Amino acid sequence: MKTNATWLVGLMAMGLVAACSAEPSGEAAAPSTASTPAPTAESGKPAPAQQASATGTIEAIDPVAKTVTIAHGPVPALQWPAMTMTFQAPNLDFTAFQPGQRVAFEISASGMNAAVTSLRHE
Repeated sequence: MKTNATWLVGLMAMGLVAACSAEPSGEAAAPSTASTPAPTAESGKPAPAQQASATGTIEAIDPVAKTVTIAHGPVPALQWPAMTMTFQAPNLDFTAFQPGQRVAFEISASGMNAAVTSLRHE
């Protein structure tokens, strides 16, 4: 019985939060562009990929999945802080690289998708 009352109170609280968070009638929420590239005015298609350079340390390589995980410093051109990321790298040959090596690399990024387009020893 106590469990049912707890669930009921929880559901009522969630409904109250949802009601308070709703937009007032007649006003639409502004569209979010946080993770989607802005469309170009002419075509409505996403903006072209941005190119950037970075340096970091290889953490892992998956030659089967064609990915490389790199702990990299800030990338000002993309407004990225320092972090560790797993990048797609469909056209790279990983035979000369191994985890722990310092590398310089080129990135092609569009929204939340990024790929390493070149990789070299630093």
